[in-house]
Amino acid sequence: MGRLLLRAGELALLLILSAPFSGQVLELTGQETDIKTAKKTQEEAIKGSNLMKPHFANGNRAMQDAQAIRKQLQAGTNDQKTALLTKMKADYQTAITEYEQALQETEVKDENGVHVIGLIGVLRNGLVSQQKAVDMLVQDKDLPVILSNLGLAYGGVGEYQEAIAMLQQAAILKPAAGTHMELGTDLAQVGKVPEATAACDKVLIVDPAAKNMRSGCYKNVAIVLTNKGDLADAITPLQKATQLNPQDALPWKLLGDALTNAITSKSEDGKRVYVIHPGTIEAYQRYLHLEPNGPYAGQVQAAVQGLTRLTKAPTEAKEKN
Repeated sequence: MGRLLLRAGELALLLILSAPFSGQVLELTGQETDIKTAKKTQEEAIKGSNLMKPHFANGNRAMQDAQAIRKQLQAGTNDQKTALLTKMKADYQTAITEYEQALQETEVKDENGVHVIGLIGVLRNGLVSQQKAVDMLVQDKDLPVILSNLGLAYGGVGEYQEAIAMLQQAAILKPAAGTHMELGTDLAQVGKVPEATAACDKVLIVDPAAKNMRSGCYKNVAIVLTNKGDLADAITPLQKATQLNPQDALPWKLLGDALTNAITSKSEDGKRVYVIHPGTIEAYQRYLHLEPNGPYAGQVQAAVQGLTRLTKAPTEAKEKN
């Protein structure tokens, strides 16, 4: 079967983590989490970290700087983006260095004085149970967020395997919706799509109120897959994202793109017939309803018009070689 020639234009996307997860960096954005409380101001949080763990505080500052640059990238010109990307990567690398130092200050206080990372390694080898490992840990409330932020920093420099390892450790010690959200994104980056969607599935198990965070997780997974050109695998997470948060316009547009990419053609009575998946035009229409003057409105309107012509007169459509 031939491939449809009338396609929505390819969308180049920068993966920008949604706000709920960025709020985990010492909760400086005011997002309430299980580690700190939204009532603490940014200055109080940094001051407390300085008194206890200088490396932790330095890592948090670097993460805050990197995420501020990530926001600037959305509005920056092409000439500005090169310098901004370089600075953002440097900030993430600084965060990695500082958080690694902070981890070295955090130890398991059992009779053998095993380092936390060593213990988790023992856990992975099946020598102790997960509950036993957690029970052996001193409840240093900063440890899960150090590991989680370290995972985010590794992801920021594209070291996704390291990021996944850190996030998995954080999830063992203190399951958090944002940790699973970032884990899903990084698993998608290394091509582990079933594992990525499974991580998103766990968001509501950890926090039943985090419906939008779960939809954001599926959206981020789909954006990663879209950027990689894997639009077929992006369909399922996009369908889940639109079901959970139907007011978010971008997933509808991306779903329309993915379904359009899946259109095939066949020959019937010597004529070319296009097989358009149910929901393709509807996905684009939902985007236009939510953002009639949005950044992709013109592209989506053109796609709807082309698809409508095909559905009205499929036998007149001709396939080019």
